[in-house]
Amino acid sequence: MQVQAIAKDRGEKCPTKVTNQVFRYAKKAGASYINKPKMRHYVHCYALHCLDEEVSNELRRAFKERGENVGAWRQACYKPLVAIAARQGWDIDAIFNAHPRLSIWYVPTKLRQLCHAERNSAAASSSVSVGSAHLPF
Repeated sequence: MQVQAIAKDRGEKCPTKVTNQVFRYAKKAGASYINKPKMRHYVHCYALHCLDEEVSNELRRAFKERGENVGAWRQACYKPLVAIAARQGWDIDAIFNAHPRLSIWYVPTKLRQLCHAERNSAAASSSVSVGSAHLPF
């Protein structure tokens, strides 16, 4: 919000998403713990937590109990998000934009790709099963 206020004061375009400018401002303001690459890697985990806190906590607990590393948990966070997107018409951008805590984040490219691949796979399997019902043998 501070970056938006600065942009408005300067008459510049006001960012609506977390941009490099936001990370630069955070670093200048003393929040050096806000690490852009790390934040980018975990946006989808945060999204899962925002959209379905129960599933998020359950997933994290299961990985912790099995002694698996954070990277494995991070990868596992994609699957429930793809399932959420499937239930809501595959529009992952609309899901992010509709949520107050997610609307400032860009949808991670990998999440978008997984949703696209899964949607195509689901469409292909449904068209194959529908088509095979009409075969004469």
